This record gives sequence, structure tokens and C-alpha cells, in this order.
Amino acid sequence: MILANSGNRRLRRAILRQLLTFSRKKDGVVSIEAALLFPFMILLLLGMIDVTVMLSAQRKATVATSAVVDLATQASAAVTKTQLNQYIDAVDAILKPYNAQDVKIELFNYRPNGNNVQLEWQHARGSCGGLPSNFSATELKKLTAEDNDILIGRVCLSFKPIVGYVLGTAAIKVEDAVAQRPRQGRALDCTDC
Repeated sequence: MILANSGNRRLRRAILRQLLTFSRKKDGVVSIEAALLFPFMILLLLGMIDVTVMLSAQRKATVATSAVVDLATQASAAVTKTQLNQYIDAVDAILKPYNAQDVKIELFNYRPNGNNVQLEWQHARGSCGGLPSNFSATELKKLTAEDNDILIGRVCLSFKPIVGYVLGTAAIKVEDAVAQRPRQGRALDCTDC
């Protein structure tokens, strides 16, 4: 029995010694931590790239919307579909590297009619879904209060984030809308819209 007890103690000491030795060793810990954190770090990097590209796309949409509305409002009393298409084509350079077929541009011209505001004409390449919701009837009345037309432009494009390919998320719609008054008079007609 005494021999069995001393063997037990030796075994326990040997096991404890091995556990203590194992707990002090740090050889593979960094590799394991790196292997666990690496996928999250890659997703974080791709997410930061996506946010930057999305902000750039939003800025491009804002500048493109402002440019197409500005070009149209500089016209004298009337514009044609051909002129509006030329303005839209000119804006495509701002939106590079996005493909022109993927970018949708809408123009709406509203005119006061007594106590109401009515859509006088519209022109589009693609559809963003019509007039933005922030341009309500009340807002349109305020914008046309001086018996002037108001031209509203809307640009939208789809942005597919890199992380979206990894996680399977859908494309994000990036859009902007701008309203301006005609510069050469109170009204802006479209002869063939």
C-alpha cells in the first residue's frame, strides 16, 4: 500500500508538473489568436473599403444631380428632349466608373396652378421611383410661391458592397435629389416632353 501511495503521489506530481509546464509555454498561442482574428480583420478592412466607396458614390450622385439640374435651368424659356438627353449624357462623366445603363436620372418640372402645384413635364432615363417623398405638396407650394417653376432632378444608382458578396447581402440604393428654379425666367417649358 505504501508503495502504491508513493506511486500515486509521483504520478500526481508528474501530471501537475506537465500542466504547469504546458501553461507556461506560449509558442502556439499567437498563431492560434491570429487564426481566430484574421477573418474578422479581413471583414473589417473590406467594410471600411465599402463605406469609403459608398460615400464616394453618394457624393457622385449629389454632384451629378446638381449638374444636370443646373444645366437644364440655364436654358432660356424652353428645352427639348434632345437637350435634356445631352445634359444627362454630360453627367455620365461625373458618375464614372459606374456604367451609364446602371444610373437612373429623372427630371420633374412643377408649375403653380392657382392654389395647387402640378407636374408640367418630366423626362427620365430609367426610373428611381418618381418624385422623392421629401418633396410633398406643401414643400412644392413653398418652392413655387413666387409664381415660378421648380425643376427637381433625381439620380440613383445601385452599389454592391464587397462584404455583400461575402455575406450575401443585396445592393444598396444610393440616390440624391436637387430642386432649382429656372434662371432665365419664371417658367421652363419642354416643347416635346
